[in-house]
Amino acid sequence: MNEILDWNDLRLFLAVARGGGLAGGAKAVRASAPTLGRRILALERGLGMRLFTRHQQGYELTSDGLELLAHAEEMERAVLGIERWRTSAAPNALVTIAAGEWTGAYLARNIAGLVAENDSLSVEIKTGSAATDLLRRQANLGLRNRRPDTQGLAGKRLGAVAFAVYGAKTFVQQHPQTRDDEMRYQSSAWIGFHPPGPLVPSAVWLAARLEADPKLKCSSTQAVLNAAQAGAGLCILPCFIGDLEQGLARASGCIEALTHDQWLVSHDDDRHDRAVRLVAQRLSTLFQRNARLFSGNQEQS
Repeated sequence: MNEILDWNDLRLFLAVARGGGLAGGAKAVRASAPTLGRRILALERGLGMRLFTRHQQGYELTSDGLELLAHAEEMERAVLGIERWRTSAAPNALVTIAAGEWTGAYLARNIAGLVAENDSLSVEIKTGSAATDLLRRQANLGLRNRRPDTQGLAGKRLGAVAFAVYGAKTFVQQHPQTRDDEMRYQSSAWIGFHPPGPLVPSAVWLAARLEADPKLKCSSTQAVLNAAQAGAGLCILPCFIGDLEQGLARASGCIEALTHDQWLVSHDDDRHDRAVRLVAQRLSTLFQRNARLFSGNQEQS
């Protein structure tokens, strides 16, 4: 192969190698599996070597594939380094924050605490229950419910996050069983939060207690809130959301099993970037100022 290898081809190769096949690789690069398969086959033909052994269970790297993987990962690190340099040197730096649906909604409501009017930076909030890969710079900062244990990631504890059962004030008043720690799971209507991707911890916890599926399942945070405010039933919310909704009332105390520490996570290299460091400081300040709200110890309005 006389021409220089195209980084885009190597990027697709990395996706298939890490995903264990076309299906996993396609998800990572947002391409169809047939397209990815054609690109990998063209790369193999261009190199004149077989990179994968195809099985029904997926793709397995050959010895040549393993050698190329090491070189491609080295090239990926260089490309990411150039991208970090470009974004940090740019007059309008972009800082991406990965967070769960509820936390992302809270950040959006409090965006003034993260981006000032005269800032030369902008912020992107990526929400979802699927983990965003900070090591590969899919985001600069992540808000996680556990301390990072992966080499290359740094974490800072922000404080406790508590959850409780909520319902419309009139719904809770008219249904006494909603305030009973056992009866509410047996004879109350429920609203479940089921976003795309893996089940969120609160959904798993609730499913273990309900005798039947929730009467309503919602894939977005706003739909859950709208349904709860309309009196459709009970739902589990983080206290930093539920306690600020004037139309809702707590029907339980804080759920100990769902209480967790919130961690601010970043790549070891990214945390030294000026814009990333500034947004990280503002995130930390936002959580510190509202520690009682997040921990469920602030009186509900």
